[in-house]
Amino acid sequence: MFGGSFNPPHSGHLHVAETALKRLRLDWVYWLPARGNPLKSKPADFYERVHQVRELIGHNPRMFVSDFEHWANVRYTIDVLNTFTRHSPKANFVWLMGADSLRNFHDWRAWQAIAETIPICVVSRPEAGPRALRAPFARRYANCRLRERNAALLPNCTAPAWVYLKAPYDWTSSTQLRRNPQKR
Repeated sequence: MFGGSFNPPHSGHLHVAETALKRLRLDWVYWLPARGNPLKSKPADFYERVHQVRELIGHNPRMFVSDFEHWANVRYTIDVLNTFTRHSPKANFVWLMGADSLRNFHDWRAWQAIAETIPICVVSRPEAGPRALRAPFARRYANCRLRERNAALLPNCTAPAWVYLKAPYDWTSSTQLRRNPQKR
């Protein structure tokens, strides 16, 4: 499960999804654009972002985009997870995020409940690595971190469990694209 504002979606998001798909040996990635993010300014239209994510991932048969937050009428990640896992109790889900999101993960509603509900995969992002690994989540759950070489075990782990994957950087950022739309 890869949730986010995706405002706009870009190659850095795709890089996170592809890295996790390969290194965790996932069956697929569900992209879950957020209806809104209380920690960020109002994003572009929800269905416009859903469409943009679909364009970004192309025809990859192992990636799906869902408007789940909209039709399930949920807003917060913990509510998404609780609803998803309740309807698919036998599935092994992993939450994907870039290291830039890990830096402020402790500001998310019920962040500790999220960490104790689903294993988390964090993929390195430019200018986020060392600071992300000192974030409250990383310190609180340090003893639950898998070694990177064991990343493929994460989908079968019981939460709390997480892994930090180092990967070549994709320097694209949504903030940068919103500031300079010509680079899209």
